[in-house]
Amino acid sequence: SITLLATASFSFSQYYYNQVSIGDNPGGLNSDDTEYPNGSGLAAGWTQILSGSNASPAWSPNQTIPFSFDFNGSAVTSYKVSSSGVLTFTTGAAAVPAYGSTALPSASIPDNSVCVLGIQGSGTNDNIMTKTFGSAPNRQTWIFFTSYTKGANWTYWSIVLEETSNRIYIVDQRHAATITGMSLGIQINSSTAYAVAGSPNVSSQAAGDPTDADNVYYEYIPGTRPAYDMSTVSSTVAPYLITGSAPFSITGEVKNLGSSTVTSYDMNYKVNGGATVTANISASIATGATVNFTHPTQWNPGSAGTYSIETWASNINGNADLVPANDKYTYTVEVVDTFAVRKTLMEVFTSSTCGPCAPGNAHLDGTIIPAISNYTTIKYQQNFPGSGDIYQTTESVNRRGFYGVNSIPRMEIDGGWDQNAASMTTGIFNSYQSKPSFVSIDITQASYSGNIATIKADITPLTNLSGNIKYHVVVIEKKTTGNVGSNGETEFFDVMMDMIPNENGNNMTSLSANTNTTVNKTSNLAATNIEEVSDLKVVIFVQDMTTREILQSEWQDIVGNASVTENENELVPFTVSPNPSNGLVTLSYNNKTNEAFSIEVLNMVGQVVYSANENKTGKSSKVMDLSNLPKGTFIVKAKANNIVSTKKLIIQ
Repeated sequence: SITLLATASFSFSQYYYNQVSIGDNPGGLNSDDTEYPNGSGLAAGWTQILSGSNASPAWSPNQTIPFSFDFNGSAVTSYKVSSSGVLTFTTGAAAVPAYGSTALPSASIPDNSVCVLGIQGSGTNDNIMTKTFGSAPNRQTWIFFTSYTKGANWTYWSIVLEETSNRIYIVDQRHAATITGMSLGIQINSSTAYAVAGSPNVSSQAAGDPTDADNVYYEYIPGTRPAYDMSTVSSTVAPYLITGSAPFSITGEVKNLGSSTVTSYDMNYKVNGGATVTANISASIATGATVNFTHPTQWNPGSAGTYSIETWASNINGNADLVPANDKYTYTVEVVDTFAVRKTLMEVFTSSTCGPCAPGNAHLDGTIIPAISNYTTIKYQQNFPGSGDIYQTTESVNRRGFYGVNSIPRMEIDGGWDQNAASMTTGIFNSYQSKPSFVSIDITQASYSGNIATIKADITPLTNLSGNIKYHVVVIEKKTTGNVGSNGETEFFDVMMDMIPNENGNNMTSLSANTNTTVNKTSNLAATNIEEVSDLKVVIFVQDMTTREILQSEWQDIVGNASVTENENELVPFTVSPNPSNGLVTLSYNNKTNEAFSIEVLNMVGQVVYSANENKTGKSSKVMDLSNLPKGTFIVKAKANNIVSTKKLIIQ
């Protein structure tokens, strides 16, 4: 019996690790989505075990693990954690590991430790928190380094202990900027450690998102790496698909977690729990490598709807997968008749008297905006922390109250992301912009005559909407210089001047698919603080006032001639009828040139689905057969001498 026990203990006295980058937390148990400092947004239930302001490294008091847990083949019941990023089960250790990264193994680290070395709890808000998630026998205890310090930046990491599996996770969560010089891993003793490749110079991979959407984690598994183990780690299928583009390819990424190189495997998928579709794929996938796959059998959903797709690999080199628990990746897709490309709205609450607002605005205007597209921006000036910003209005203050914002600088992205613009990244923007919209906004007039601006538009739901949906019309000045305050800024961009009629917005007259809400608004520019009438544009956005989600936005320059609209100053004015249509459309036009012009029909993602050239001049007409197109909303363009005329067409 003694011999058998020793053998069993020895077989587990080692670890191997996998890096997981699926934008989630391990096991999905921690769904708090609140990677914030303690006291500033962290969810309820977290307990502080070590406070900040540790100029020198310090240990926390000993903590009891709330479930049975084995480390390196032996039962452990408690741990303590240092402000230098070390969790140890050797609770009698006295010396505290120093601040800074070091190669593992190291004599400066206690035996039986988990390391997130390179961070330090020297700042006021640098707290270590703990919380247990789940229910027996599948619980996780999280030890969370909140708002810790790394150089001049803040950083968030966690060490996670998992019941039953005895796995240990190191979770890379959130950072002000990319963090370098980290040493991550498990140390058994001063001669044995299992460090993440690249230690002590590992770089962070998560960005600034306060949810788990950008999280990366390292899972440490007791035992030896199995020969055959594959996992589907992501899907590259778009979350929204248009019925007219079917059939669709099932694509994604698979990772070789086994010790043997994969030369062939079966790729499988099933939809809504239906029949399994299998194909054998030849490959050359080294241990730890991730590769893309495309299943050779396409999927044809047949109709619009929500579908659950399950993908997994099997039959690895002719052998069974030895760890089936991590095989499958399940995701949902929406198959829709049509959708629109989203223009993401960024709303910024700022002030010329707010010191931190200056770098936030500089980062947004100078770094982010030049690198992105399909966006709109509104700046709401505030008159605090000091007075003097002349562009604060009742509307800007009430808009801040709508979001519950009580400090600046603060930025909202499509009514969701709620952070300082200084921590904004293009990746965060893209995560919002890539989501399709089911609302189309067509601004047909944006002009001024004297002190009166006239705004006209059509807002069209592309599917049936529900809820407290309103549209907002906002006049903004593209550049101002008159509100210089105390924070060093001398130029201010996209400043809100008027919300028509106010910050409460306007009721939609229709939430039904393909039925327009007509916008016809005016703004008395003399009643605003505008500096230049010729430097204005209008932003129109549609918002769910309950969830605060922005469904779509659009903008257009306001031009100085009330008779000029988007489609009236054109060389080929035209109409399409009937509209809505069943697909047989008559295009009636007046070609004012002596040259040919082109006609294009585009779907809402910008793909040309019909094109033709017309040689007739003067007034004429043309019948277009578009009956092969799926139902939905399309844009018809007539182009002559690089001047484009457009109309919206709905096919039912």
